[in-house]
Amino acid sequence: MSTSPQPPKYVSDLMELYGSSYGKIVDSGVFYDILEPEVDLEKVGFDHLRKFVGPKFFEPNELGWRRGWQLLYRRPEGEPGNIVKEFEDVYDILERVLERFLNPLGGNDYETAPLKLAIAFDSPEVTDLRIYQIHDEDILNGRLIISRRANGETTTLIFICD
Repeated sequence: MSTSPQPPKYVSDLMELYGSSYGKIVDSGVFYDILEPEVDLEKVGFDHLRKFVGPKFFEPNELGWRRGWQLLYRRPEGEPGNIVKEFEDVYDILERVLERFLNPLGGNDYETAPLKLAIAFDSPEVTDLRIYQIHDEDILNGRLIISRRANGETTTLIFICD
């Protein structure tokens, strides 16, 4: 796995909306990698979760995080994307996660995020998209979206709330 120092515009736009730093435990973040086709997306996603949460909160309850990790959705090959609908279809947790997904900057701007999400995740170049449930079997819940494009560009979006 390699991380490019300059992510493409569609990723930097998501980073502006959702953040991009590790060790935040509760919030959201976007991460970018360039992966070879044989690299396991599930492992990459879980590794980002581990770093996002940070060792102080992840390591004491790693077993809980592993049990709370579940694939909820994988876009069927060749199916056109609609990330907002796909996310809403597997949404069953706290309202704050859905609100943060659709309106990350607050206020009443429910147009910007869906447009930026569509550019990143609904492109015909996306060859694999997955949505995972994440929780620590205690109080933290969220979702992780990971997608890979034909050229290896991989985008991960994490949401966690208490």
